[in-house]
Amino acid sequence: VLLQNEWRQGGHLVTAALERREDHLTNDPIDQSRHQDAIALGYGYTGGPHTLQVNLRHDRDSEFGGQTTGGVAYGYSFAPGWRVTGAVGTAFRVPTLYQRFSEYGYGGLQPEKSRNLELGLHWADHGSRFGIVAYRNRVTDLITFGAAGPCGSLYGCYANTGRAVLRGVTISGAHKFGPVNLAGSLDLQDPHDAATGKLLARRAKRILKLNADTRVAGWTLGAEWLASSKRYDNAANTNVLGGYGLVNLYASTTIAREWQLLARIDNLGDKAYQLARGYATPGRSFYVGLRWSP
Repeated sequence: VLLQNEWRQGGHLVTAALERREDHLTNDPIDQSRHQDAIALGYGYTGGPHTLQVNLRHDRDSEFGGQTTGGVAYGYSFAPGWRVTGAVGTAFRVPTLYQRFSEYGYGGLQPEKSRNLELGLHWADHGSRFGIVAYRNRVTDLITFGAAGPCGSLYGCYANTGRAVLRGVTISGAHKFGPVNLAGSLDLQDPHDAATGKLLARRAKRILKLNADTRVAGWTLGAEWLASSKRYDNAANTNVLGGYGLVNLYASTTIAREWQLLARIDNLGDKAYQLARGYATPGRSFYVGLRWSP
């Protein structure tokens, strides 16, 4: 249950929220439950070249007790179309009941705690945009899926990585060339275990996304390309999951007021790849749907 309210006065915006969450896991012989209560406050300001956002949140978990987190983000427009941004914050995430009590779970899992820093430079002009964001996140007790251990599964167990660092740069942009809209992003990241220096399991160091779409006879027709470098299936970095590239196609058209017809083909080339060793991913898939937007 989420109750949220906003108060706006000129360039000032104050938000307040109360949240109640109840989790239950029933899978014979497992029968577990817990609840979380939270209160959150936020303040935002936009005026001239300045933007500011301050957030504060307190969570109280029935199993792990209370934790207060928050963040501050600031942006400054120093020239027409140009903006610099910066943000610092903390975060807190408790393990799910499945991660603690399922076949793959470990009851001793601890919550994640992180400190995050982000700096960015952005440009936008007449529908074109470019951005570069550098980030560094330090995580204590990162929840991961590791090797077989204290749980009941021989395939692996959920576990905590004592100290992890996730740092990198994201470059993104978009531009219109005639009737074609192009957009893309490149993630160059180094998510590693601070104690061993090894890459965190199942995380790639390079991810590229490209998208192109256009309008033809009332239809929006588009294509996506996703490319990922290799990753490792284990913390020791001995089991390699190869890199891959996927092509997806999509189309949509308005068939009536508030209604859209959608179609999509994922993994057009029927590429075989794995995100986790021993687990298959979907081959070529076709979807058709309707979207109602009142």
